Amino acid sequence: MARYFVHLPPDGSPAIYSRAVGNFSGLPFHYNLNLLARALGDEPSAVLPVWGELVPPSDYNFEGGTVRIQPFACTPQGGNVNRPEALPIGPNLLQFLNDPLSGEAMDLSLPFYDEDIKLGPSGGGWLRKEINDAAFHGGTDFLKRPRAVFDVCAAADGRFVARDSTNGKQGGSLVLSHVTLAGKEFRTIYQHVDVNTIPAALQAGTPVRRGQYLGRTIDVSIIHLHFAVAVQGPAVRLSGMSVPPLWFFIDPWGVYDYYEHDNRSNSNYLPPESQADIFRARVTGAVHTVQWRTQPLVETIPIARNTEGSRTIARIEARAREGENFGGTLPEENQQFRIWLQDDPDPYVLPIAESIDRASVLGLETVLREAFFHGKQVRLEYRHAGDLRYVMAVFVNG
Repeated sequence: MARYFVHLPPDGSPAIYSRAVGNFSGLPFHYNLNLLARALGDEPSAVLPVWGELVPPSDYNFEGGTVRIQPFACTPQGGNVNRPEALPIGPNLLQFLNDPLSGEAMDLSLPFYDEDIKLGPSGGGWLRKEINDAAFHGGTDFLKRPRAVFDVCAAADGRFVARDSTNGKQGGSLVLSHVTLAGKEFRTIYQHVDVNTIPAALQAGTPVRRGQYLGRTIDVSIIHLHFAVAVQGPAVRLSGMSVPPLWFFIDPWGVYDYYEHDNRSNSNYLPPESQADIFRARVTGAVHTVQWRTQPLVETIPIARNTEGSRTIARIEARAREGENFGGTLPEENQQFRIWLQDDPDPYVLPIAESIDRASVLGLETVLREAFFHGKQVRLEYRHAGDLRYVMAVFVNG
């Protein structure tokens, strides 16, 4: 049964239902899915099995006061209340976690440039093997093996919200805000960053591009990036206390249940972190919507890639359509130049209409046309954007 709502410490000590509010760059974020479920309107009694008894209510300090919450957990009648079972997830929280932005995806990219980065050895799952409330991890840990610092970048377009001014024992943190086309906001949090490496130009309100450099991880005992995603829940009144809209951590991988892959891991993410090319495999086993830009996730890393060797251009295609009726052509395909390389079924794209420097793109198009007409082989530098591969540079043989 999914353990969204309760953690049973492995040492046999009493159950834990939430983690104390976390502060990142001076901003509060919450791990408490029991509170989020109640704020969304789910009732523990509605999913209580006939043989079960609800555990006693517990207090939660949300930094604006203390509210009493009935956890979504139960014991058999007359059972040990210190070692309960989590109740099934209710319909409102299920819908919220499946679709936290009401129909829009977060469109996240991995927040680093290095393809050798892995998931952390203790996972970064929603729940971990801890003996205290730190079991509610609320984020994902990324690191390099062998141990080394690495650059951190923005996971999506947005704005800089806040940053720590000094490093603590484990470095500092920074927070970005992202707003969808329909006005839905979510936030990304980056912890264990060396604040001395954060560009001085990044201040509150500064626009940030996907893949923009944010800083480097700090060189302390376990060098890693703690990456988290948060969305805002609704206001609610519980036990006579008004709780305002709060920012709650959610799992962008869509995996909240605890899952142990092997003897070396207590991560709950699939595929297992011991797999050599973890980000090259598709995320499987997730029970909720995956919020990443594309799968496999390695294609979301914002770096330039190169085709393997030089190859012949098998086909070229130019799209240049105006007006509102494109005859079945998707709007983002307007004014594109596409090429296909030999033995590769998927095209490479020059987005002419969207280019900031249209002359440069037209120059690349001319080089590609000439190479095609004269049968010369090319090597391409490209980047992924969703399912498309955008050409950034062309190298012609002969």
